[in-house]
Amino acid sequence: MKRILPVFLLIVSILLLGGCAKSSEQKETSPREEVPLIVGMMGAVDAAPFYHALQAGYFEKEGAKVELVLFTNGQHRQTALQTRQVDGAMTDLVALITQSTSDFRLKGTLSTDGRFPLLAKASLDDKETLSAGTMEISVTNYLLEQYLGKNHILDKVYINEIPARLEAVASGELDTGIFPEPFASIGALRGLDKIIYEDIPSESLNIIAFTEEAIKNKRSQIEAFHSAYARAVADIVQNPDIARDVLLEVIPNLPQTVRDTMDIPPYHAPRLPSDTFTSEIIDWTGHITGSSYEVGPEDLYDTSFIRDL
Repeated sequence: MKRILPVFLLIVSILLLGGCAKSSEQKETSPREEVPLIVGMMGAVDAAPFYHALQAGYFEKEGAKVELVLFTNGQHRQTALQTRQVDGAMTDLVALITQSTSDFRLKGTLSTDGRFPLLAKASLDDKETLSAGTMEISVTNYLLEQYLGKNHILDKVYINEIPARLEAVASGELDTGIFPEPFASIGALRGLDKIIYEDIPSESLNIIAFTEEAIKNKRSQIEAFHSAYARAVADIVQNPDIARDVLLEVIPNLPQTVRDTMDIPPYHAPRLPSDTFTSEIIDWTGHITGSSYEVGPEDLYDTSFIRDL
């Protein structure tokens, strides 16, 4: 018995140590780390802080594994959301409002900062009626009215694809068109006038929205996502060239020559639209679509992720 006991104790000790090692390994590869938060981005200046946060390691430092997926087509982004290929995505208030009547629900959690200049081949001031390229149910349609509606009669031409819209303006088929930055700068390189309205809109129309399922199951990752965004914005405020460089790196086929002509917006700390502005966009969306949206800010947003930032 004296010989058996030490051997028995040795075996038990090895098993216990093995169990501790396994427990430690399981802790290091927790579900939070194994299952990333996947967020869809669009090829626009709004995306710069998110990609900077990724490159600077801010998502990991805040405790989340995040994957960013760049979409060049809004419909592809929407399909990815509805099929749960992404947990959330960069979208806009009009899309968020129209989505509110479906069974597939999204919640806006963070406003992003973008630019939507006009491009024109000739002066717009001396024309009473303007033919203008835009998208029908979108923020570009709303902005076109805000930019030009007071002083011109608008003949809206709905062209969803940006390259086709750009060609229509460049060829003189349209008087003007509205484009997200940095694609507006590509038009400027082709000799078109880029017209920027600094004070319109009064608040951001672009937004990050997550599925209700993601908010329920990946809350800690989404919290970290917003904290990392705040850190990235602080960096860009100090050095706007960070945004220029990261956009050139991540947006496919963006020419190097637009680097210094891109209009970089003032990026803001995490925020959401005001109730007044939200109500204005709800009313406008209802007018354009011919529908009634019985929703308010409390239905569209989850403010908890930016409350303490």
